[in-house]
Amino acid sequence: MNNISTIIICYLLISLSSQPPLAGEIHHISFDKSILTISHHACRLEPPRHEDRKLILQLENCSSTAGKFNPSENPLTQVHWSSHDLDTVWVVATFSQAYQYEIQTHPNQYLVCLPVCRPQKRDSKLTALSLPRKPFLMFSLRGIPFQIPLEGMHIDSFLDQSIGFLPQDVIHDGLPHFGAVRDDWQGQPRKHEGYDIYADNLKVLAAAAGTVTKIKRTSTAGLYVKIRHTNDLSTVYVHLHHTTVEVGQSVKPGDVIGKIEGPAGNAISPQLHFEIQIKDLSVDPLPLITAFYQDQPDILEKIRTYEKSLMEHIQLREHQVQALLSQKIMTRHNTDDNAESIPKSLLSQTASPKKRLDHLR
Repeated sequence: MNNISTIIICYLLISLSSQPPLAGEIHHISFDKSILTISHHACRLEPPRHEDRKLILQLENCSSTAGKFNPSENPLTQVHWSSHDLDTVWVVATFSQAYQYEIQTHPNQYLVCLPVCRPQKRDSKLTALSLPRKPFLMFSLRGIPFQIPLEGMHIDSFLDQSIGFLPQDVIHDGLPHFGAVRDDWQGQPRKHEGYDIYADNLKVLAAAAGTVTKIKRTSTAGLYVKIRHTNDLSTVYVHLHHTTVEVGQSVKPGDVIGKIEGPAGNAISPQLHFEIQIKDLSVDPLPLITAFYQDQPDILEKIRTYEKSLMEHIQLREHQVQALLSQKIMTRHNTDDNAESIPKSLLSQTASPKKRLDHLR
């Protein structure tokens, strides 16, 4: 009996050791305040896959029942998940436009932040406690402090001259915030992918340490400079009058890289168009600023106040743009009506100035 018992025990041990480990499972998936939270036990997240406006998260050693929900926050339109095979679950996030994300790993949780994860108070090296001595700081991203990119400007005046600013020619210049509608007055609306800071005769500063990767002049941007801070993190400075740096040059935080001196490019008023790019996709700096100043109620109150007034400015501009477009349509109709009333013999004589000039030569 002892030999038989020993054989049975050995057989059971061998059988158990040959079985695959028990799969993990997804407990819950939710989305709140721009963070997709995947709560799980023993699931392993593989490198994400990217398709057109889809982010596919592959969790190995994992099981789950199928599920789906439609968030109310743009640009995320749907999240659904199901088992891809016996031990793999796919979580698919669908977006309405180009997207940017960052993933944080915590015990039994994966956080997918849109566009970036805000620093945790306990981990943050730069908190509001240090800001009274450094009012020129704007936010911290991936442990890098970014300062306001205009000489002598502090956070209060930065907010006054950006999100709190109403341009004099609000139709053509547009509103300064990220995501503002531009060029709709021409019938070709586009999304504003930066943050405008209205100022003149001020030096432009590098927001953080990095390397100058591009200097270029275009009809819309005027002169602009791009600085790379990490492999996939860059800042762009647009509507410069001139620059003081060269491509390939290393810069430190606060180094002068150019100057705003009058309007440049398609800007109506003097301003700095400032962009933060992750993997060449622009992200909104305001959530980063809000998170960075979360312990300063006066700054947070100013941001909330300007956000409310911004909604009024958006409605004001929409009415003005609609009035302008209606006026253009009426003018076009009147012109067409007048043209129809002119005799063809006169129309042929007056329609081509070039022909008249050629005749006079």
